[in-house]
Amino acid sequence: MHKLPDCEFLKLEVVGSRLNLTFNRPDQRNAINSQMGAEFASVVDWLEKTLDVRVVVLRGAGGHFCAGGDIKERRDMAEDIVTADSDPIMERNQSAGLAFLKFENLPQTTIAVVEGSAFGGGMGYACLADITIVAAGARMGMPETTLGVAPAQIAPYVVKRIGLTRARQLALTAERFDGTKAFEYGIAQYLSADEEIDKTLEDVVTRVLKCGPMANAATKAIMLKVGSLPEEDMIRFSAEKFSELNRGVEGKEGQSAFAEKRKPDWQVAGDDVKG
Repeated sequence: MHKLPDCEFLKLEVVGSRLNLTFNRPDQRNAINSQMGAEFASVVDWLEKTLDVRVVVLRGAGGHFCAGGDIKERRDMAEDIVTADSDPIMERNQSAGLAFLKFENLPQTTIAVVEGSAFGGGMGYACLADITIVAAGARMGMPETTLGVAPAQIAPYVVKRIGLTRARQLALTAERFDGTKAFEYGIAQYLSADEEIDKTLEDVVTRVLKCGPMANAATKAIMLKVGSLPEEDMIRFSAEKFSELNRGVEGKEGQSAFAEKRKPDWQVAGDDVKG
């Protein structure tokens, strides 16, 4: 396994084939400053080449998920000089968007555990994850328009998650809502009582680990191509993925295990996992 990136504002813990990634600015409700954003991007780059990690769990320290962008830092950056070659605010925003895109396309299964505040970028992370678990008492929303700015990089992911009509309503009213509403809107797939969220998380991780890691990665790749390829290209892409899996070690093991009425033994570097 490659060495983990050094981070100040992210806490990283690898347990077997699982990475626990914790936003770690609890005094600021885990608001994202430039350094945290850069650290997140470096962890995403690390994950792209670390296939022995199967599951990534996003959480926040101190009872809050992520309160969004660091408004004080962003306000100060508004005074930075823009030149023909440099626009610091645009560059930071674009870098965040590229990290979001890479994160969405990771081969790992990603799980967001949303407690406390999840505003702006925090809501974006909740919409980016493959699976989102929300505590009933969480507070979420897109407050950017009340600050005179736009939810620029998270908007596409919110639209993909909950649809254009609901996304426009939430963004253009800056509505704040709780975890129950987040579940009803489709942001989260699991709704948990606040005190039960750890149990819910472990149940979900257990289910994920029963699946073949390469099968999950291929399934994500197929689903994320929907709408971006012509239909015949989509059919061929899916068929190629299916053929690779069926002929591969994992497909043979999974189907043999089914025929032999036993649990599959998924071979993962650093962590052999029984399904």
